Amino acid sequence: MLFLFLFSSCRNSFSVLSGSGSDMGFSVTTLVFAVIGIVASLCTRICFNRGPSSNLFHLTLVLTATICCWMMWAIVYLAQMKPLIVPILSEGE
Repeated sequence: MLFLFLFSSCRNSFSVLSGSGSDMGFSVTTLVFAVIGIVASLCTRICFNRGPSSNLFHLTLVLTATICCWMMWAIVYLAQMKPLIVPILSEGE
């Protein structure tokens, strides 16, 4: 699922690399999160190699943490694209 999102967000890699894309910050930071997830998975595999069941559990934890951190960042980033500048209050408030 993460791979499909990375592919769809970076489908025009030339504009991302040249800086002409409007979503360059989103695509680049998504790639940074993907790299961090891959490096953390490899470090977990190398440093905590205790058997196949434990390795799968550690990999699941690392990938879940990476995806959750990316989703939190993406929600905050995307929420700033169209901010609510002046809140509209109802008559009763």
